[in-house]
Amino acid sequence: MISFKHRVIGATLTAGLFVPGLAFAAPDAIAVADRLVEIMETSASDASYESAQYNAADDTVTIVNLAFTEDKDTGSFATVIIQGYDEANTGGFGADRVTASGFELVNDKAQILISELSIANLDIPSVDVDTDDPESWNQVTYTSLEFANIRAIPKGSDPITVALVKSAINYTGDDGISGNGSLSIDDLSVPAQIMEGEARAFMKASGYDSLELDITVDAAYDAIAKTLDLNTLTVDAQNMGVVNFSAQMGGIPKDLLRDSAQMQGLMATATLRGARLSFANASIFDKGLDFAAGLTGQDPAQLKAQAPFVLGFGLAQINNEAFTKMVTRAVTDFLDDPRSLTVTIAPENPVPVAQIAGAAMSSPKVVPDLLGVAVVANQ
Repeated sequence: MISFKHRVIGATLTAGLFVPGLAFAAPDAIAVADRLVEIMETSASDASYESAQYNAADDTVTIVNLAFTEDKDTGSFATVIIQGYDEANTGGFGADRVTASGFELVNDKAQILISELSIANLDIPSVDVDTDDPESWNQVTYTSLEFANIRAIPKGSDPITVALVKSAINYTGDDGISGNGSLSIDDLSVPAQIMEGEARAFMKASGYDSLELDITVDAAYDAIAKTLDLNTLTVDAQNMGVVNFSAQMGGIPKDLLRDSAQMQGLMATATLRGARLSFANASIFDKGLDFAAGLTGQDPAQLKAQAPFVLGFGLAQINNEAFTKMVTRAVTDFLDDPRSLTVTIAPENPVPVAQIAGAAMSSPKVVPDLLGVAVVANQ
C-alpha cells in the first residue's frame, strides 16, 4: 500500500502537464484534468473526475472529485488545485503550488485519510518518470511539502495519526541535489493495541496507551565537497525520552548517492568526520528496567547492580582498558542517576569507512582511539 500511495501522490503532483499549442495562454482546465487522469492510469486501473475549471483571478486550475482504483484499493481527492501552472515547461510540469484536499484511500485492510497535502515550487523536467522507481525522481525539485491531519485506520483498530508532516529544501546549486533539507513529523501517535510481541507487552506493563512521537531531521549535502551532514535527527517520545543523533560524512559523490545500485561503492570512498548520539531519559529507562526485571524474575536493583560487570566483561573482549573503564564509569553514573548518556566520535582527521570496518575485524582495540570515542553520562 505504501508504494501505491507514493504513486498516487506522484501522479497528483504531475497533474496538469503541458498541452501542446497552449503556450502563453490560460491553461485549458479540461485538458489539464484529462492529462492528470492519463498519468494516474499508468498506475491505477481507472481514474476519473467530476469537473475542472480555470480561475484567472488566482491563476488556478481546480479539479473536483478525482477518483481512482487499483486492484483492491479505491481512492479519491475532493479537490486538486494547481496554482501558477508553468506553461513554458513543455517537457514536464512546473507550478507555484499544487494542493490536494480530502484524500481517502480504502481497501479491505485499512482506510487512510489526509485532510490536505501541498507542494510548493514544483519542477518536473520530464514526464518520463517511473513512479515505481525512486531514482527516476532525481531531477524533480520543490521547496516545501506538507501533509496535514493523516489518519491510517486498520480494520478493527484505533487509528495511527499524524498532525503534520513538513519537508523543506533550500538548493544551493544547480545540480538538483546540493543544499539543505529538513523534515518534521509532528504528533505521530501509534496505539499500543496494534503493536505485537514484547513491544505491546512493555507498553501495557508500563501504562502507555500509545507511542507519541515528534521527529525532526535536518541535513545538508554539498556535491562539490562531497560532504553529507546529518545535522540533526531527533526522536522525542512523549513521557519516554529523547534521542538525538548527528553525523558528518565525506567522500560521497553525488552519482553514488543518487543511485542505490551503487551504494556499496560508498564503502570505498566514504569517510567519517564525526558523530554524536545522546539519550535523555524521561521515565522509559526506569520502566524498561522494571519490565526486564519482571521477565527475568529479578529485582530491578539487582539488574542495575549487575549491569556494569556484564558490560565490563563484554568490553574486555576489545582489549582496550582505557575505553572499557570510560564506558563502564559512564554507564555506572547513568544507572545511579539515569538522566542522560552521550557517545561522541571526534577523530583528528576524517577516517575512511573501509578502514573502520577493517580495524573492527582485525584489531578492534584500536577502533575507539582511531575514532576518538568519548562516552559520558549526565552532561
